[in-house]
Amino acid sequence: MMNRTARISSGIVTIAGLVMAGWFYPTSISAGQVSGGRMHDRRADHSSTLLPDGRVLITGGMVENGVFLNSAELYDPVKQTFVPTASMKSRRVGHSATLLPNGKVLIAGGLAGRTGPGIVATTEIFDPATGSFTWGPAMSAARSGQLAVALADKKILLVGGESYDEQALATVEVYDPASNHFSVAASMKTPRVAHAAVVLLDGRVLVTGGVKNQSSALASSEIYDPKTGSWQPVADMTAAREKHSATLLPDGRVLIIGGSVDGGWRPVRTAEIFDPRTNKFKVIGNMRSPRFKIPAAAAILRDGKVLLAGGAAEVEIYDSATGKFSPGGSVGEPHYFAAATPLRNGRVLVSGGYSSSPGRANGPLSTEQAWIYLP
Repeated sequence: MMNRTARISSGIVTIAGLVMAGWFYPTSISAGQVSGGRMHDRRADHSSTLLPDGRVLITGGMVENGVFLNSAELYDPVKQTFVPTASMKSRRVGHSATLLPNGKVLIAGGLAGRTGPGIVATTEIFDPATGSFTWGPAMSAARSGQLAVALADKKILLVGGESYDEQALATVEVYDPASNHFSVAASMKTPRVAHAAVVLLDGRVLVTGGVKNQSSALASSEIYDPKTGSWQPVADMTAAREKHSATLLPDGRVLIIGGSVDGGWRPVRTAEIFDPRTNKFKVIGNMRSPRFKIPAAAAILRDGKVLLAGGAAEVEIYDSATGKFSPGGSVGEPHYFAAATPLRNGRVLVSGGYSSSPGRANGPLSTEQAWIYLP
């Protein structure tokens, strides 16, 4: 089950030496460093969503192999605290969480357990005003590890993922917040899980890499055009990748970093740029550290640089103006399937993940640690 979960996709911060009782240990804070704290639950492959009021909703994830969570908590950047909120209706790992136009959050799919419900088609909606979850409409198919992106018309596109029998999905569906309804959209050309997706400045959606079976990663990519409702292949990436990340840069290009060439523990240092004007990829300099299992661990900073905060012990910063990667501090361990969420104050909340834990019967143990990156 760890393989399936891995394929699908805090605490209280000290400022100026302040230590909040019980949950926090002190650490130095300065520009370019990382501060520490603890969530109320250990989590990896969870979701982390910035709400309109500046708080961050953290849901689900896994403690360890087979131990999945329905708990949720809210990070308040003003009070610098994590506060438990109502639990989700279902346990979920590898689910998607997407902010809706009305400020609520759509939680969809995911793996609910090794047996019983397995991978689910259920959804639920979080209301920040009440701090509660209510059931939403079911998706057209059970899926985990799908990617969910908001389109220009406010609808949500949910792409690929995998079924409970570990088959990658090419199917796609659209959630309409106005009607609270899912509809089937055109399928991708290639089934994909452990892929990456980003909405381009022109409204199209770029999907890259992933896997369609249990072996080699894909180099292929394709683009969804909401105007035509269709998918078209574009040039292959310069390298096959799964469990990588894709980040939209201010100039409209897309930074593609890391990943693995197969299902093994062989992360890569390579990086490339997608240019939507040519629909082609170009190799750029390598990262300082190899990293993978980072679908949600890269975050754009206010100055346009990119924070790379997961999959390696070292934090890195990518500067598109120079094309260089530079050190940004250390978090001690790799923290695979961590989440990085930009805050409204320009900082970045980095939460959870797991590191290798040799000899554990249930595989790696996730962490409750979280960090604030200070630009």
